[in-house]
Amino acid sequence: MFFNSHHLYKHESIYLNDLHGYVLPHAGTEFSGNIISHTLRFKPTKHFNKVYIIYLPSHDKPNASYKNNKYYHEYLVPWKSFDFIFSHKNVEYIPINILENPPNINYDKNSIYIVSADFSHFLTFDKAIKLENKAAKSMIFRNFDNNHYNKIVDHKLSFKYLYDVIPNNFFLQWIGRTRSPGHKGVGYLSFLVRENKFKDPSGIFVTVYDKDMNAKECLGEWFDKHKKWSSNIEHNLINKVIRLGKQGRLTGGHKLNIPLTNYTVTYLYKKKTKNFIRGWHGILKNSFYLPDVFLENTHSNGDWINEDDKEWKKGKFSLTETFNKLNDKSGINDKSKNYTLFESKVFHYKI
Repeated sequence: MFFNSHHLYKHESIYLNDLHGYVLPHAGTEFSGNIISHTLRFKPTKHFNKVYIIYLPSHDKPNASYKNNKYYHEYLVPWKSFDFIFSHKNVEYIPINILENPPNINYDKNSIYIVSADFSHFLTFDKAIKLENKAAKSMIFRNFDNNHYNKIVDHKLSFKYLYDVIPNNFFLQWIGRTRSPGHKGVGYLSFLVRENKFKDPSGIFVTVYDKDMNAKECLGEWFDKHKKWSSNIEHNLINKVIRLGKQGRLTGGHKLNIPLTNYTVTYLYKKKTKNFIRGWHGILKNSFYLPDVFLENTHSNGDWINEDDKEWKKGKFSLTETFNKLNDKSGINDKSKNYTLFESKVFHYKI
């Protein structure tokens, strides 16, 4: 059975006035239910009456049964999961099969757009994590080259179709990650489709990447009532990060022959909550970690990924190891539980 509503959970909703779609996994909800539930806690404030689901089937014929009908599981899982979490009536679900001469549709502000996609299949843990980290950035930057990491995306053509529909000022924000059991499992990543509506942030970070999706430099600026965000501060920070990125600090001075191609600006918004949500929050405790750091480097239970790991670790996220990492990063042995969380929003650009 590919879909079972008992595998889904209705988290407390987080409403966003700039949300227009999602990237969701299409594996059976036994494996994908947690990440789908996490991703669909983010809900658009806008009215919508259509949901487009973009998918590329792996079978010649529909392979999933639901209420005496047959569907491709790549369509069924996002469709029924979204329908269960939102419980909307009078919403039309429109399948877009990439293999069947998909129509050229125009963006409609009253629609939600969902890409159905899994990532790596049956690779060893360490190889899968490294390739998925690169593939996630590649999809975010609209890079569909036929390279070794893009080949693991199931399927990049669905992302390309999405980008052909949505406006250029819409961006993907990586929001979730998990993995099926076993030494050679399947990787599940999720994203939000957000518009670049701007509001003054509590802080910004700029991360620059090379053509092979290696992060080369990342620096930030914090703001308060005495120091406000300005376009000039942001512009200077971007230029500084790109300039220093050519020295490759984050790659240990290696890979300097690979040109810089893209950068991300992460806008941070201070929140009073202590309820950390992996993929959504950055955390400040003498030093700081961006939300992407947790998606790239931690298991679902909060353990940090190390080279000896063979399988994905599930469970409730614990901040214990993160606090130790922050102490090491800052050089301060802070045993307190004082920390500050920041919600995030990202804009992506080519250099």
